[in-house]
Amino acid sequence: MRVNLRLTALLVPCLLITGVASAASFRATAAAVNDDQKLIHAGLEPEKATLRRPCSAAVVETDDPVESFNCVYVQTEKDVNLLTLEGGYLIPELQMKVNVMDGVALQRMGRFVQVQMFSGRKTAAFYIYGDTWLDAEQTEAVYHWLISQGVPQRAPRAWIGR
Repeated sequence: MRVNLRLTALLVPCLLITGVASAASFRATAAAVNDDQKLIHAGLEPEKATLRRPCSAAVVETDDPVESFNCVYVQTEKDVNLLTLEGGYLIPELQMKVNVMDGVALQRMGRFVQVQMFSGRKTAAFYIYGDTWLDAEQTEAVYHWLISQGVPQRAPRAWIGR
């Protein structure tokens, strides 16, 4: 019993610190969405962005373990970009041209939706955040935009990431 109390006393503060750090990280990422200078530093032209939103994503190659991350989704007329915030700078995690995607799928899990993009052995999965929570409508709109751009529709994989 004494060991369990010690373990609990150690784990609870660690979990709280992790949760607070994750929330702070998301707030900083969400604030970077409209920062033109950060976008320019990432190699994108702000005036060419047709959609910029906070998101959560995972990029998987082969059978590697899935690692989810907070991100900034930037869409232009020709590509999709998933950027992470590191050290105050937006860093490209994925930049995919629409005309070279092998396919796109929409995965549903209850009221949540996830766009899955396929290119070679790489799969990227993401969902868009609204003002306060996940924005299923905007996430689905991205999927329909990709289909309208000629990306082939595919069957979704199981839910990827968190």
